[in-house]
Amino acid sequence: MQLLPVQTRILTPPQDDLLGVLEKVLVEVKENDVVLISSKVVAIHEGACVSGSTADKASLIQKAASCIIPRTYWPTPLTVAHHTFLGGAGIDESNGDGYFILLPEHPFASAKAIRQFLCTTFGLQNLGVVITDSHSQPFRYGATGVAIGWWGIEPVIDHRGQADLFGRSMKIERSNVVDGLAAGATVEMGEVNECTPIVIARDVPRLTYTDAHTNTRDQLFIPYADDTFRVLYEPWLSQFDDRN
Repeated sequence: MQLLPVQTRILTPPQDDLLGVLEKVLVEVKENDVVLISSKVVAIHEGACVSGSTADKASLIQKAASCIIPRTYWPTPLTVAHHTFLGGAGIDESNGDGYFILLPEHPFASAKAIRQFLCTTFGLQNLGVVITDSHSQPFRYGATGVAIGWWGIEPVIDHRGQADLFGRSMKIERSNVVDGLAAGATVEMGEVNECTPIVIARDVPRLTYTDAHTNTRDQLFIPYADDTFRVLYEPWLSQFDDRN
């Protein structure tokens, strides 16, 4: 498998033309590639930016988060947005030029629209698009990538029913491909001034491409009642808003 970083010009808040940039920089995209794109440049493309001089970040977080878990020892709360733990609902000021950059409101729709544009522009059929963000994890320094939306690929490889090396049948094992790709791509993208918000993943093993109109959220996102990690957030479960 290859991860091919793609540099671009600076996309400037509060709004800029990501599709025009993609048309210029993705001339070597191929059939069966996966294009991973930072949520930040997608948000700028969609105008999901709010001036820091007129907005209150706490209010923006309150509106954007599905769940807010207070943490008095930190400037912003731990939140759930787009089915993942994110600090401050993913609202970011870095590389914002004085703006708060929100996450794309509907990342699956964003991924679908970008995929359709790329398939039409470059004459492709089997193509995946993944919208990535970065987040921190318990017990670890540093950020890793996570997928908040995708289109055109199956996000999970299901191993249930297959036999292991010694013939034991797999009961619950599944591989989370889409987050694995997002994590690898985020290493290539960087976090500061690399200006590399796009990565092409090529020759991804065992990947399944799917019809562009098939929404695959339920293959990856676990209902809260079935989540074995819900003990971490059960005290706040009643406030969950599943709109994301």
